[in-house]
Amino acid sequence: MIIDAHDASVHGRLDCDVCIVGGGAAGISLAAELADSGLLICMLESGGLGYETATQDLLSGEAPGSDYLELSETRLAALGGSTGLWAGWCRPLDAIDFEARNWVPNSGWPFTLRDLLPYYQRAQQLCGLGPLDYDGGAWARRTGSLPLPLPPEQFSTTIFQISPISFGTHFRELLDRTANIRTVLHATVLRLYTASTADRIERARVATLNNKQFEVTARIFVLAAGGIENPRLLLLSGDSPELSIGNRGGLVGRYFMEHGFINAGSYVSSDVAQSMAFHFPTHTQSNGHDVVVRGGYSVSPAIARSQRLLNSAIFFHSAFESHDVFDSPAIRALLEIRDKLRGRAMPGGYLKRAIPVLRSPAKLAIALHRRAFMRERQQRRWRTRALFECAPHRDNQVSLGSERDSLNRPRAHVRWKLNELDLCSVRQTHALLDTALRSTGLGQFDCRFDTDLSWQQATEAAKHHLGTTRMHCDPAYGVVNEHCKVHGVPNLYIAGGSVFPTGGFANPTLTIVALAARLAAHIRSELDQESRVSSVT
Repeated sequence: MIIDAHDASVHGRLDCDVCIVGGGAAGISLAAELADSGLLICMLESGGLGYETATQDLLSGEAPGSDYLELSETRLAALGGSTGLWAGWCRPLDAIDFEARNWVPNSGWPFTLRDLLPYYQRAQQLCGLGPLDYDGGAWARRTGSLPLPLPPEQFSTTIFQISPISFGTHFRELLDRTANIRTVLHATVLRLYTASTADRIERARVATLNNKQFEVTARIFVLAAGGIENPRLLLLSGDSPELSIGNRGGLVGRYFMEHGFINAGSYVSSDVAQSMAFHFPTHTQSNGHDVVVRGGYSVSPAIARSQRLLNSAIFFHSAFESHDVFDSPAIRALLEIRDKLRGRAMPGGYLKRAIPVLRSPAKLAIALHRRAFMRERQQRRWRTRALFECAPHRDNQVSLGSERDSLNRPRAHVRWKLNELDLCSVRQTHALLDTALRSTGLGQFDCRFDTDLSWQQATEAAKHHLGTTRMHCDPAYGVVNEHCKVHGVPNLYIAGGSVFPTGGFANPTLTIVALAARLAAHIRSELDQESRVSSVT
């Protein structure tokens, strides 16, 4: 059932078996996977059913001297979390992303892609996708559109399946009709408390914006509030951040990762008749599923290893956007307004973005004319867009800031800067693309940039918050173990992108959901074993 913490019926203490903090993709997936378990589940969501100004302000924070964005615009405080805004791009991480790569400091997951495949299968279903099939050649045959014939030993075709479902909308009926799941809206967790005689979490203190407080007790607690709020809550749960829950190794909030987006230049084709249909969203059928797929290119694992590159993928903008005017700040602001109006970005901030648009009437006229009259037709020049991995670095960090929110909690303070490996890898990947295009007679890549600084300034953060409670079997190198259990705290788990040791380039939602499905199976096993032991004793 879905209830509102503002209601008078929510007071005192709620008791449950599993308390999930956060009602985004991770939290909802976990609750859905445990729906038939017979366990009493309480999912606490800070927001309501949609965007609310006062609740969203709880996510504001500080990022001074950083390359980062205004924090309140990077995620949504509402049931479903940021899936209420996302574009729905999904694919698993690549096998190389799980490996300990000697050129990527602090890399390596405690399991492999093969170990996660059964849970990726389930994640495909939860995300409303087709089969777990990301083979570029197979999709090319199904859609009848061919990729550019780049040398396969240098570049692999990369497929995304696209399904922008809002988890808050899609799973609302399930959450509302399932008696053993209590989804509590407008419930912000202030702090976790351990028992006086053990390191187990005993209770969570919860507050609403209308000055109401209550507590939740549980056998198991799961933090699923995202890559910024998960470490923030841990750091708030102690007499000081250094003494907070899970922070014995000083790693809570460290290794904050993002993905980088960059429009680095244009592919100039040697053949104006070259079909580019493979690179744009295509509706097709597979095993009875309606699927939308989109293709691009990534360097082959062999090239990544030999040239010590981070992972990345390169795509193409649509025909109407394949003009230099779309790289101007004014038209970028116009596209941001478009995304906001379509529900693909946080509402608000329209005037700030409209001013540069209105000050550039000539550029606006070109952009609007191309949008109105340009179709996906043959042309010679196609602007590119790359999504690239950023390496985990200890100094990129989420900590507690000096400002306080309306619940008197210190706001999050974020430090994120691109590092040399990040920029070198994405530059080299584009250089390799140019070499491959020229060697095959397909054309060339025209780069926009000629300095390191220009690459850095043009990079956009993807709003994918990763790594701040990283996974490692050794507590000296991670906050959670291979089962996403916080080291030294036997009944506290973390779900979501904050457990990623490295991020690859793929949008993280599918992997977040797969990890949630995996965690649900583990929690079932743990509680079953606990019950058997109790019955024997």
